Amino acid sequence: MPVSAVLMTNKIYHAVYSSLKRAIVHTSTFSENSLSMRAGLATLKVLEDEQLGDRALQLGEAFRAKLRQELAGFDMVKEIRGMGLLSGIEFVPPMKLAFRALYETFRQIHPAMFGQIVVMRMFREKGILTQICGNNFMVLKAAPPLTITSEQLNEFVDAIRDVVEMAQTSPGFWTEALGMVRRAAQI
Repeated sequence: MPVSAVLMTNKIYHAVYSSLKRAIVHTSTFSENSLSMRAGLATLKVLEDEQLGDRALQLGEAFRAKLRQELAGFDMVKEIRGMGLLSGIEFVPPMKLAFRALYETFRQIHPAMFGQIVVMRMFREKGILTQICGNNFMVLKAAPPLTITSEQLNEFVDAIRDVVEMAQTSPGFWTEALGMVRRAAQI
């Protein structure tokens, strides 16, 4: 079977690769593309002119300090770390026996369940998009754009504090996860 039959129809194959001149129509996504090169250079200029690297370092340190201050009283928060504006909040299972039992139940279903519940609540209730780390489901990533304001970072801190407080004090945080499991089991 010719390669063209696997990847595309013969009609498209011959339209695109009908001659040696046309055969190199696509060699690489970004090679020989002056528009993407200009966009890259413009981006580097903005980064340098607006000192976004230095700004990210300063804002990131202040952001993590505020997170540490606001989340210090929660035993589920193990560590807050990062560099620049990329930060991670590492969680541990709850200490309170009732919540710990629920946590362990969900962890048996899937190790990422707790992190996904936090992500879901941050988005649905606070309008903030976050993500858990792929190599550690107990780390929530905060990766805001370099143009974020201090006020927006404070909104994130308030939002995550509310969600963590709910996880440590409200059965509602955990029972919603149970509903999620039920729905998933019906699929």
